Amino acid sequence: MNQKMNRTKVLSFVFPLLALLFSSCSLETDNDAGRLEGMWHLVRIDDMTAGTTEDMSSKTVFWSFQARLLQLEEKKGTHSSYLYRFSIDGDRLTLSSPYLYDRENGDRPLSVYEPALAFFGIRTLVPAFRIERVRKGEMVLNDGSARLCFDKF
Repeated sequence: MNQKMNRTKVLSFVFPLLALLFSSCSLETDNDAGRLEGMWHLVRIDDMTAGTTEDMSSKTVFWSFQARLLQLEEKKGTHSSYLYRFSIDGDRLTLSSPYLYDRENGDRPLSVYEPALAFFGIRTLVPAFRIERVRKGEMVLNDGSARLCFDKF
């Protein structure tokens, strides 16, 4: 009888612990970057409204996806960096919760659009993109007014 009671105590501890472990794993991997994971070099911006193309291949503009965060960075340091949270739903990439990335003075949340975001291909404070293509080291995003073309770094 005592052995049966000990087994019941152990199982009553182990099962909730396993449930907690499995749920925390799924929370950590929910909405991860998946095929967008990593660093992408912005090489071209097609302005579909104006019918123009801007060659960005010689500039060091990168979008870096990791877990649920996106960092927009110009590697020469001549432009501010930004952070976004993102979500992926099918072929939709939605950016939210933008911050000016400033580790020395503290990251600052953005409440209005900053024109400096245009350098990174961002035209609204919280944009949504259609993922047109992600394959063979190439990614193309489209927000309806601009097409952003990237190469995997």
